[in-house]
Amino acid sequence: MKIALYFLLASVASTQLRGQSAPTVSQTAPTQASAAAAIASPDELALRESLIMVQAMAQKSDADVGRLHISKWKADGQNKQQSETNAASIRKNLTTAIPDLLVRVQTEPGSLIANFRLYRNLNALYDSFSALAESAGAFGPEEQYSPLAADIAQLDQLRRQLAQRVDLLATASDAELVRLRAAAKVAKSASAKPTAAKSTSKIVVDDSHPTPKKKPKPSIAKPAAAKPAAAAEPAGAAVDDSQPPAKKRKPSPYPSQAPQQ
Repeated sequence: MKIALYFLLASVASTQLRGQSAPTVSQTAPTQASAAAAIASPDELALRESLIMVQAMAQKSDADVGRLHISKWKADGQNKQQSETNAASIRKNLTTAIPDLLVRVQTEPGSLIANFRLYRNLNALYDSFSALAESAGAFGPEEQYSPLAADIAQLDQLRRQLAQRVDLLATASDAELVRLRAAAKVAKSASAKPTAAKSTSKIVVDDSHPTPKKKPKPSIAKPAAAKPAAAAEPAGAAVDDSQPPAKKRKPSPYPSQAPQQ
């Protein structure tokens, strides 16, 4: 019994601890969200506010254009048809193009191309919306024209704000481009210096050690030319050794006289 009671008390205690820890996690979520909002820069906060205003303007403008009764305007058939075509194009822009562009800017708030595309679309919408409002003021009742005039005024304000943001992004992009070009130029010059040093390097010759002398080549004696052999006597010739060799006569010291006749 004591063991069963012990396990029962342990399970009750663990359940109470879990119940107390759950509110703590849920309470920290708003704190983290508020901390993230506090960390956001003033530029990001201004951008979020502008995007919310653009979305609200698009929804209100779409509703105001949808309440128009162009077929009852005091205008000819051609003007009515042109106004109806213009109204359909404006509603398509408000419900399709603007939401897509807003998502792109929210995804990449620092992208110059995303912000510029939204700004360009608001400019085109302003031109067509102004033409429709003028037609409503000229041929339609006042209660249909007044909401459109308010929508156009808000649209003009929002596109001016976005134009300032695009200008700031373009300036920052140009400054970053100049910085990158300067860094690339410095890196290129730094890499070119070692190459120049290698090309102008000199070779130093150490003359402290004597140059080794070349050994003379051994002279090779040429063989002597063979002397021609004496003419051999003809075979079979007999040599007479019985007579002594003739003596040479000495010259007379007195000149010889010719005999007188």
